[in-house]
Amino acid sequence: MTIRSNGEDAYFAASNSAGGFYSDYSAVFDRARIRRLFAVKGGPGTGKSRFLREVALCGERVGYRCEYIYCSSDPDSLDGIILSRGEDGIALLDATAPHVYEPSRPGFREEIVNLGAFWDAGRLVQRSTEIERLQRDKSQAYERAYRYLAAVGVLCENRDALVKPYVDTDAVEALAKRLMRDVKSDGGSEIYPALIRSVGMRGEVGFDTYFRRAEKLFLIEDCRGIAQYLTRTLLGIAKEKGLRILLSHDPILPDRIDGIFLCERRIAFVIASDEECAYPCKRIRMRKFLDTAAMRGVRGESNFCERMRRLMIEGAKEALACVREHHFALEEIYSAAMRFSEKEDFTKIFCERLFDLQNT
Repeated sequence: MTIRSNGEDAYFAASNSAGGFYSDYSAVFDRARIRRLFAVKGGPGTGKSRFLREVALCGERVGYRCEYIYCSSDPDSLDGIILSRGEDGIALLDATAPHVYEPSRPGFREEIVNLGAFWDAGRLVQRSTEIERLQRDKSQAYERAYRYLAAVGVLCENRDALVKPYVDTDAVEALAKRLMRDVKSDGGSEIYPALIRSVGMRGEVGFDTYFRRAEKLFLIEDCRGIAQYLTRTLLGIAKEKGLRILLSHDPILPDRIDGIFLCERRIAFVIASDEECAYPCKRIRMRKFLDTAAMRGVRGESNFCERMRRLMIEGAKEALACVREHHFALEEIYSAAMRFSEKEDFTKIFCERLFDLQNT
């Protein structure tokens, strides 16, 4: 896992999972405080990510706080931004496949920004055969990756079934209650997806956002997948206390929680290894909640599941590296057909109108 630290409030809103492409877009971008939303359309290499970045920087210059939503397949590229200033919220998102977003409240809340208006369609037609081949090869590479990730899911199910009888769930629950004992209750629980890990074209990548924002950080060292029992219990207690929560789920197994951030309390619980966290923290080692001596009879099979799980993840990463090759070849074709000077002029005008810069 490569952990990135860029000083941003950076998250993912989707993941490549054991069940295919998993998206939290509707929950992330349909928050009540977002009064305006812009769905950005355009092919690969048309500058969607740069457009989002320039709007974000402009918004920050006039006092907005920005959350950066990165692409789960290409963590170098933005999929969206959420700008907030007081109760005012503005969001922009990449609305192309696989996270297609069609406005349901067009005009009065949502608008479409079409960066395809700045490409030379004639040049793309000339290379249509090549584009279709690359799209086909990219799609097939994704299919291979998802088959590997599906196998990861099955192996985890087998491992968990073997291990579960030897987990001291009562002790895990007692620990969760102690950790949350002094956390004061609030009015009503709000949960916002804010993923901090992905498996994509750059391998396994995570953001340090929870680490950096936390005043009190608990690092949970997993053992044979049993950390899920602790994070699930912690979340249940946080919901009962009516807390506002940022929630990160495992990118491959979305039903499992790998990070919890209690917003007002600035407390974070994250499943991670010591090597992944350079911040001061309290460590929770899950091994002590597993009766390893008693599970002697199933240890070999459990170890086999773990070895195969890691191999399947490596297979998925290799397939996603092929996705990257085809994706960037497509980006080169589309970039060569773009009239970027016109697009940059449009970006400037868009920012001026969005933030009313002409009257400031």
